[in-house]
Amino acid sequence: MKTIEARIDQRVDELIGSLNALVGELALEAIARRTRQTPKRTVKRPPPAQSRREPEEVAKLAEGLYAQICKLPGETMVTLSRHMNVPAKTLSLPACKLAKAGRIKKAGQRQFTRYFPVGKETKRKRASRRKAR
Repeated sequence: MKTIEARIDQRVDELIGSLNALVGELALEAIARRTRQTPKRTVKRPPPAQSRREPEEVAKLAEGLYAQICKLPGETMVTLSRHMNVPAKTLSLPACKLAKAGRIKKAGQRQFTRYFPVGKETKRKRASRRKAR
């Protein structure tokens, strides 16, 4: 009987040993797979400092924007910027300066904001007044 028990114990020990080796290999493979799939984390850097525009440049853009608003009252910034051949984002500061100075009025919100000249007769007003006569 002892020989059978010894054989069983030997077989169980072999099975446990092979299972331990297999589990160890699978764990190492899983770790390797996981480390390969994980994207490398990069340090987020602040955006590069943008150079400020000169006041003369902003004033020149503001005058050009005001002229476009007088030609096309009630248009959005995107439409006005297309006529000036500049990105709409570059016209946000000149538009704010014109609004603070009281030269234009804004109506609407966000991308639907419409711009109107204040106190100056526009081409559209003159044309509609001529038609009314």
